[in-house]
Amino acid sequence: MDQVRTMSNVIPLWRQRDPKGCPVVARLGQIWESLRRDSALPDREALTPAALSDILPNAFLIDRVRPGLVRFRVAGQHLSQVMGMDVRGMPLRAFMEITDRKRLMEKVESIFETCARLDLDLVSDAQGRATLTGRMVLMPVTGPEGETDRALGVLVTEGLIGLTPRRFRIRHLALSPLGTDPAIAHDPSSQDPGTAGRPSLRVITGGLA
Repeated sequence: MDQVRTMSNVIPLWRQRDPKGCPVVARLGQIWESLRRDSALPDREALTPAALSDILPNAFLIDRVRPGLVRFRVAGQHLSQVMGMDVRGMPLRAFMEITDRKRLMEKVESIFETCARLDLDLVSDAQGRATLTGRMVLMPVTGPEGETDRALGVLVTEGLIGLTPRRFRIRHLALSPLGTDPAIAHDPSSQDPGTAGRPSLRVITGGLA
């Protein structure tokens, strides 16, 4: 009976939105909101080391090269540890098992086309390896030309990484509209003049800069 009560109180990882459920994910949402200007999406140039300091090891920035293809521009140390290699330039789908790559990319397109947040509950347990669970969240930002062609994200895992690379299956996913019209996602008139000339991201040991 006690076991039944315990199971009934379990909350799936993908539904945990509060800071106690996943502090890194909660912090990502706070940072993203803090960098907005009115109804505009955050600008990539606003993603400074200071702004991302709390989540650097788990953070990443992806670039939509074309519909259906997104690549890592920069990534924190944890992502390289999970894959056992530098992930810069790699496609995002490389983190997934082959069977889940199409499903992932279909949802990732919605991030850019409808200005939505994508939450992924992940698991890696192939080939008899110890179970590694994960949470990946992606949120859109604008690129240098004002297009919604970048996304800021985090990857958080729980368990032993062990033999790499670790690739994941999608257990659950959720798309959440961000209340931003893609046609006005980038509004130069609402950008804080103080952000002009800020340094762009570069890779450093342990995270982004």
